[in-house]
Amino acid sequence: MDSHVEVTNKQFPRHRLFSRELPMLMYGFGDSMPPLAESVDVLEDILVDYINDMCLQAAAISAKRGRVAVEDFKFVLRKDPKKLARVEELIARNKEIENARALF
Repeated sequence: MDSHVEVTNKQFPRHRLFSRELPMLMYGFGDSMPPLAESVDVLEDILVDYINDMCLQAAAISAKRGRVAVEDFKFVLRKDPKKLARVEELIARNKEIENARALF
């Protein structure tokens, strides 16, 4: 049984959540500055679809508990060691920052 949650193909309004960051990332990876707006739009669509898919997979895993946890995202990324390592690194850094804030 596939645990993937199906989403209707509604056309959602574009909010351009990453419109400032993506051109800089694209330039850093060799694109021209400024990159074509169409290229940024396509890359943002791919990124938003990927994030939505990951969230839906994590929600499907956590359906019995009723809430999504960080461990659910780790489980979704278990087959991609680079991404999983990056998530674990970011979690560790976040704990360090929280501990440093607690000291002040």
